[in-house]
Amino acid sequence: MDLSHSLTVSASLSWTDKVRLVLPTADADRREVSLIQQAQLLPIPTVCSEELAEIQPDHFVLRYSDGCWQLFPPTDNDAFGRHSLGIDFVQNARFNQPMTLREPLAKAAGLRANRRPVVIDLTAGLGRDSWALASTGCTVFAFERHPLIHFLLSDALLRARLEPKTHDIASRIHLYGSDAREAWPETIKPDKDTVWLMDPMFPERQKSALVKKDMRIFHELVGSDEDAVALFVWARRQPANRYVVKRPPQSPALAGAKPSMSISSGRVRFDCYIKPAASLTQ
Repeated sequence: MDLSHSLTVSASLSWTDKVRLVLPTADADRREVSLIQQAQLLPIPTVCSEELAEIQPDHFVLRYSDGCWQLFPPTDNDAFGRHSLGIDFVQNARFNQPMTLREPLAKAAGLRANRRPVVIDLTAGLGRDSWALASTGCTVFAFERHPLIHFLLSDALLRARLEPKTHDIASRIHLYGSDAREAWPETIKPDKDTVWLMDPMFPERQKSALVKKDMRIFHELVGSDEDAVALFVWARRQPANRYVVKRPPQSPALAGAKPSMSISSGRVRFDCYIKPAASLTQ
């Protein structure tokens, strides 16, 4: 199969054209499933389970399976593998332990033994950075504007709050399904100690087997953050202790702005900006 061609063709469609929703049919299943009403509010067609075999070759399918909502890839496209994309902080043991202060993200956020700032994550995505920071004791306000990813992350956090071992971490994350610039909650009041975090999505480089297939699903449906520079400019005009931008190691600094410092680790680089920059332009 020509991998690059198959991805290019599907990229011309909106994510709402690529995904179908399958709801549980049995009453017992429906009682156990969380967020059914929220799932039905997603702007995607709903199909019955009997149609699953017919639609799955050509569409991503959002359905409840093994205790959580998951997104299953089309069965006729090997580019996305056979594994579903879901978010789970409960079953994976690595999410049950706090991030150490030696980790690059902790250093970039300026965490210290007695310092746990409020963090505003403007691009929450799969929630892993928000979770890591909340695991250290930080309160995190996380924004995810893509409806489908916001739904999956909401489901994961809801389940994590119900488990004793993950309840405290999940309860420190406050998730919003909006662009922070367009619907800022009045209850969030950033100040000189606030840490702002961004992990903007950019177009993938040449398709490679090195790119995990679950992340190919993410890229396929979410696309790139074409307004990343504008979001960065807006954020740097807000009160803060620092602004942290997560980047691939060889990528240029966002908006060409030279960071105060950078912390690199393997395939990730954190660019840290210590002071606001009211003079930045888009």
